[in-house]
Amino acid sequence: MPLPVFYMLLLASLTFYLIRRKRTSKAFVFFAAVWFLIISTPPVPRVLVSSLENIHPHLTEEAIMDLPDSCDIIVLGGGHSDDMGLSANNQLSTTAIGRLTEGIRVHRMLPGSRLILSGYKGNSKLSQAMVLYRTALLMGVDSAAMFMLEKPANTRQEAEEYVRNFGKNRTLIVVTDDIHMPRSVKMFRVAGIDPVPATSNQIIKYESRKRISWVPSSHYIAMIEVAVHEYAGMGWTALGGR
Repeated sequence: MPLPVFYMLLLASLTFYLIRRKRTSKAFVFFAAVWFLIISTPPVPRVLVSSLENIHPHLTEEAIMDLPDSCDIIVLGGGHSDDMGLSANNQLSTTAIGRLTEGIRVHRMLPGSRLILSGYKGNSKLSQAMVLYRTALLMGVDSAAMFMLEKPANTRQEAEEYVRNFGKNRTLIVVTDDIHMPRSVKMFRVAGIDPVPATSNQIIKYESRKRISWVPSSHYIAMIEVAVHEYAGMGWTALGGR
């Protein structure tokens, strides 16, 4: 990850300083400073994120109306809290809420569609799918129109579990983060389905493009970490990893 690389460069600088290799130590400080500017200012993080988010366009109302009414809509898991003192919607992570909201938006425009909620339990008391299901009920979605996939632990498993339970005959809309969509689409294609992407949780939005700050910020470090994670995931997939 980008930030550990920065710390490693500083550690190397300190090591060389302690063994009285001051010129080498200064070189590593310089490399650390350059690396920090690369990961904490807009150019590189925005290019990496945009290169992923621009692959699949937002699913507009016009595009939705061109789809068959009997679509399946799968909302990929995005994380939740185990705090049973919270309502279901407050248990969901902001990522999961964004994905579910987009899924419900599309579902309401396609009354004959099925909303499929995905995600395993892991070490939690409830599965991600169950928390999504309970939140969707709070938002007025008919329980008869929802199904849960509570076994998948990752995107590949979500694709495989969908095919195992529902087959390949219906049009499938996949809902996930914009930056995660390229890898998700690839996983579903490997499973034998060419899905319709419904992106959510866009990192770079039109409004933010007009207000770019060149001051180093943890926001850009977070952006580049997410992008690197997605590229690493796609590389692992290309090598046959799960």
